[in-house]
Amino acid sequence: MLGRHILGMTDFDADELRSVLSLAERMKSGDDTHSYLTGTDLGLLFHVPSTRTRVSFQVAAAQLGGRSYTYGPEELRLANNETVEDTAGVLSRYLSALVIRWYDMADYGAGHRRLHTMAEHSSIPVINALDDEEHPCQVLADLLTLRERFGDELPRKRVVYTWAYSSRQKTPGVLHSSLLAAALLGHHVTFAHPPGFELDERYVKEAQTLAAASGARLDFVEDMAEAVRGSDAVYVQSWKSLRLPGQHECQARTRLADRWRVTEPVMALAAPGAPFLDCMPSNRGEEMDAEVKDGPRSLIFDQAENRLHAQKALLAQVIGSAPSTASASADSASGDSASGDSASGDRAAR
Repeated sequence: MLGRHILGMTDFDADELRSVLSLAERMKSGDDTHSYLTGTDLGLLFHVPSTRTRVSFQVAAAQLGGRSYTYGPEELRLANNETVEDTAGVLSRYLSALVIRWYDMADYGAGHRRLHTMAEHSSIPVINALDDEEHPCQVLADLLTLRERFGDELPRKRVVYTWAYSSRQKTPGVLHSSLLAAALLGHHVTFAHPPGFELDERYVKEAQTLAAASGARLDFVEDMAEAVRGSDAVYVQSWKSLRLPGQHECQARTRLADRWRVTEPVMALAAPGAPFLDCMPSNRGEEMDAEVKDGPRSLIFDQAENRLHAQKALLAQVIGSAPSTASASADSASGDSASGDSASGDRAAR
């Protein structure tokens, strides 16, 4: 994986995903404390604000012996219309890798295309830290959290990803990356959403192709209660409609507010002890009730912490020459189906 761009989940194959997660586990436990990034310089370009992603990458670089530098577009000549192509070429001469968060909720797909353009004109690895289509770094942390909870039983568990109301539009990036990761690893996932809030059909079709090879099961339903009933984990995330324009989308979300929120009665439909996950930021009383977000089932701060460990492992393999394959015993312990080890890896066509 050394030197590779990570723009989406299919920039990994299944074995590489397991390798990153296994290394993250060793780093978190203290079994691997190697300074993989000594002498490296990591650039962090954030077109929109960030808490978890920004701080976790800064700390990850420092803990691995590297340095990090954070920029907003208004601090660079991007603010004066210098092209992203020239910006990528210049930053490549100074940095070891570039982490980018870029999206515009009013122009779905523009951020994803911009990341690809910068990667095409960059001689250093570019890592997607959330655009309008994918969020691979968050999903690595989510997978690490689920592995910690379920161990080698994870492929036999059913994880529900449910849409929920938010007063703020959010990208479907987490959902698209979660869908592809499940398809690669042979997991069983259910996606629940109201009519009009379907995921991008391109990602659904790609995931279905991958699932045919890995044995993954991907279900889509339009009823939250139906999805959650009997599930082994419940993950809440709001995302904007890709079908409804402007004000119509806002009105539709508002009408759904009372019916699409994770409450204690909703969680009671899940299997006993089923954990609750949420990548944050989120608002109590919108996506979920406070009793759920702050309750004993909630793993939200484990997810937040695991951003650090997952990104340390990713950086170590992409720019730090860490071992790129996990041992057979580590892969066995991961609990992921070994059959889903092929991926297209080509996101540039999108």
